[in-house]
Amino acid sequence: MKNIAIILVTVLVAFSSKLYAKNHEVKLLSSDGTGQSMIMSPGYLKISQGDTVTFVPSDPSHNVESISIPKKAKTFNSPMGKTFSYTFDENGVYLYKCTPHFVLGMLGVIQVGNAENLAQVNQEWSTLSAGVAMNKERVSSYLLQVK
Repeated sequence: MKNIAIILVTVLVAFSSKLYAKNHEVKLLSSDGTGQSMIMSPGYLKISQGDTVTFVPSDPSHNVESISIPKKAKTFNSPMGKTFSYTFDENGVYLYKCTPHFVLGMLGVIQVGNAENLAQVNQEWSTLSAGVAMNKERVSSYLLQVK
């Protein structure tokens, strides 16, 4: 009986992060109710390690692609116009874009746990921002929310 209890506790501990993992949604919008265009909603999202984000495009012209992520994280690139889910297994800051609307500033920031790579993401954003014609300040404001 004691061995069964030990095994049960071990299994519960191993799967506890999956039991408490949450699913979040980010909408990829051509425009929102406030008059902003080419926007991720929410643009900044703080989640826990092991949580999943489902990206929902408002039309077939949107996708999500990672552009600056923690070193051990896996990149992601969704099909155009398709709902896509990604589980964030590594702590850090993730900067991502809608590939065809990058120049219009359609980017988002997801913080998973501790922002261990914030300096790297800020440095990469300072370089990448040269390719963005609109809404640069929106991305900068998202990055300022990272703590």
